[in-house]
Formats: sequence, C-alpha cells, structure tokens
Amino acid sequence: MVSATLTKWGNSQGVLIPKSLCDKYGLSVGDKLIIEEGAAGIELKPQRRRFATHPVDLDELFEGWTGTYEPPEDWPCVGDEIDWGEPVGKEIW
Repeated sequence: MVSATLTKWGNSQGVLIPKSLCDKYGLSVGDKLIIEEGAAGIELKPQRRRFATHPVDLDELFEGWTGTYEPPEDWPCVGDEIDWGEPVGKEIW
C-alpha cells in the first residue's frame, strides 16, 4: 500500500502519484484521470486514450480479442476478401 498527502495547489488540492505507480499503470504527465466515488472511497482510473501515443502493432491492437470476423452480408466479397472496387487516384495495388 502506498500513501500520499493531499496538498494545496493554487485554488485546488492535489495528490502526487509515485513514479513506480505511474510506470506500473502506464501513466504520463498530462494523462487524464477519471475520479469516481466508490464504496471504499475515491478511485482514480486512467481515462482510455482514443489514440495510441506509440506505434501499435497488430498483435497489441487485437490483444485479448477472441472473436472471429465476418463482413456484413451486404458487403461485396470475393471469396474471403472484401471487394473494395477498382483503384481510384494514386493507390498502389
């Protein structure tokens, strides 16, 4: 268990989060936190980022996903692949 002290920061109050916890939970300066009132008191949770702050490979992107993918029935498919139509512009195929 780690303890911290509530301190005055201007017209607000703040708590310093130890670096070891920031490292453990992937928190960086400027990250948004969600503050919730729980049964045990105040809970701080990292707000989910909409965009990755680092390059993400496919393994990381789909980590924990166990489903299968089937395109919607109204999408044009050729075999197992979606038919996106002919190239338009400067696409390289």
